Amino acid sequence: MAHANEGFSRRDFLRGAGVAATAVAVAGVAGCATAGSGAQGVADVKWDRETEVLVLGFGGAGAVAAAAAHEEGAEVLILEKAPKEGGGTTRISTGYSSIVLDPKGALEYLRTQVKGLTPQEVFETYVQEGATLTDWLDDHGIAYTDVSSVLGSDYKNWPGSDAFGAVGFTNADGTNSGTAVFDWATQYMADNGIEILFDARAYQLVQDPSTREVIGVRARHADGSEMAVRAKKAVIMCTGGVECNDEMIGNYLVPSPLAREGWMFNTGDGVKMGQEIGADLWHMNMLDAYGVTFTAPGDVTGRFGLNGATCATGSFMWINRNGKRFMCENPSNIGTPLAHRSVNRFALFDDIPGKLPLGYDSSYRDIPFYLLIDQKQFEAAPLYDNNQTAGCGLIDKELGGVEPWSEDNKQELEKGWILEGDTVEELVKRMNANSADEGYHMDPADLQATIDAYNADCAAGVDTLFDRPATVNDAPNLVPLDTPPYYALRLMPCMNTTKGGPVKNGNAQILDTHGEVIPRLYEAGTLGHTAAQVYCIFGANLAECFNFGRIAGCNAAAETPLEA
Repeated sequence: MAHANEGFSRRDFLRGAGVAATAVAVAGVAGCATAGSGAQGVADVKWDRETEVLVLGFGGAGAVAAAAAHEEGAEVLILEKAPKEGGGTTRISTGYSSIVLDPKGALEYLRTQVKGLTPQEVFETYVQEGATLTDWLDDHGIAYTDVSSVLGSDYKNWPGSDAFGAVGFTNADGTNSGTAVFDWATQYMADNGIEILFDARAYQLVQDPSTREVIGVRARHADGSEMAVRAKKAVIMCTGGVECNDEMIGNYLVPSPLAREGWMFNTGDGVKMGQEIGADLWHMNMLDAYGVTFTAPGDVTGRFGLNGATCATGSFMWINRNGKRFMCENPSNIGTPLAHRSVNRFALFDDIPGKLPLGYDSSYRDIPFYLLIDQKQFEAAPLYDNNQTAGCGLIDKELGGVEPWSEDNKQELEKGWILEGDTVEELVKRMNANSADEGYHMDPADLQATIDAYNADCAAGVDTLFDRPATVNDAPNLVPLDTPPYYALRLMPCMNTTKGGPVKNGNAQILDTHGEVIPRLYEAGTLGHTAAQVYCIFGANLAECFNFGRIAGCNAAAETPLEA
C-alpha cells in the first residue's frame, strides 16, 4: 500500500514533539500556586514500585502503548484492574480496525464528522498513524485480512468517504476476531519481559503540586490493600470508557438506561482520575452501539448474537410498553453500520402526563422492550447463537462472561428469562410484572390489536408500518404470530463502548480546562476517543488503540526521567 507520508518519519517527529510540548506547558504554568484538587505531594507518598512508563489498563490500547514505549527503550509496567488477563473490549470485539487509504481525504471526512469538536492537529496525527498501520502490523506479525473493498467509512455521502478502509484480524484457524489481537499482545508482553500486575485498580494520579507533573498513581487491590507506583517518565491511561457505570451513563448518555456487551471493568476510572487533577472532558455523549441484547438477572453485561434479529421463521416482533411495534425489527441493512448507531432509534422520550403509571410520567418509551415470538419460532432455533467470534461468551464468568444459551430455549424458559403465556392476556400480565419497576404497563387489548394488524400485513406481504422486508437473505421475514403459546424476552438497546474522557492533543497528552498540557500524562483507546457526535468509521475503536497507543507510548518513552 502506498502512503502519502512516504519520506516523513512520524515517529521522529513525535519523539521530539511530546517532550517539547510538555516543556512549554510546564513553563507556561510555572506561576500556578497549586495543581488540580487531587494533587498529591511527593512527600505524601511511600512508593511500593517504580518504573519509567506506567500503563493503566491491559486492553488493546494498553498493549500497543506498552509495546511502543518498550521499543523506544523505556522500562514499562502495566496495572490491570481485572483479576487476570481477559483482554478488555479488544478481545471480545469483532476484530476490525479502520486504516487510512488517503490522508488528505481522511482529514476532510473527519472534519465533517466532528463539527469543530476535535482539533485539526489531533486528526493530523491520527491520520498519519492510520496510513502506516498495516506496516506496523506486518512488523509485529499480527495476521489480518484487508477488507477495504467492503468496509470503511459509513457515510458514503460525506466528502472523503473513500479515504478509509479496514482490516480484519484473523486467528490461527482463519476466523476473524479481536482475540487474534490479544493473543499477540499476551505473547508480546511475555516475550519482552513487560510485567503486568493484575487486581490493581488505579484510582488516583499522584501529581507534583509545584510542577503539575504526574509522577505516579495510587492503586487498590480487591482485598482493600493499596500500593503506590512511581512513574519516572510518564503515565498512560488506557482505562476504557464508562459503559459499565450506570450513574455515569445516566448523566452523560441519551437514551438511558442502556445495556452493554463490553468489558465489565470499564467503569470510568480514567475519567474520574483526570477530573480530580483538572483535566478537561470531551465527547462524553459518544458511544458505539451494539444493537440490542438480553442481560441475565445479576449479570453486568449482555450477550452477543441475538437470533431474534434474524429469527429462523420470521415469526417475531418487538413490542414496547404500549403494546405497539415501534420500528422495523429486521431491516435488510441491519448490519454493522446501523448497529453502531442503533441506540439513536430508542431516544423517543415519552413525557405526556397521565400516559404512564403514576411515578413514570417521564421515560424513554421503548426501554425496555420485548421480543415477542410464537411456538413455531420457539421450536425453530435458539434465541441466541453460541457460535460467535465476539462478545462476552468468549471470556470467563468472573470477567463478565456469559454462559451458553441452550439449543432449545428450554433452560432459559425454566429460569424465567423467557416469559410464556398460553394467551396474549396471560403473557402481558407476566411482562408487566417482570418490568413493573421500569414503568412497563401494557393493555392486553393493545397487544392483540398489534398482533392482528401485523398478521394481516404478513398475509398481504407488505409491512404497512415500517416497511420491514418480506425476506432477508432469502429467508421469510414477515410470518404471522399465529401459533400459541406466545413467548417474550426482555431486551434493551445495547452499547459496546463509550468514547468520552479527558481532552487530548495530537501527541496523546491530556489537557486541563485551560487547554494546557498536564505534564507526563497521556491516554489512548476509547478513553478520550477522537470521534465526536457520531461513530462513523467501521473499526474506529481498534484504530484508536493502534494509532494513539503508538503515539502515547512513543512520546511517554521520550520524556526526561525524573530525578531520584
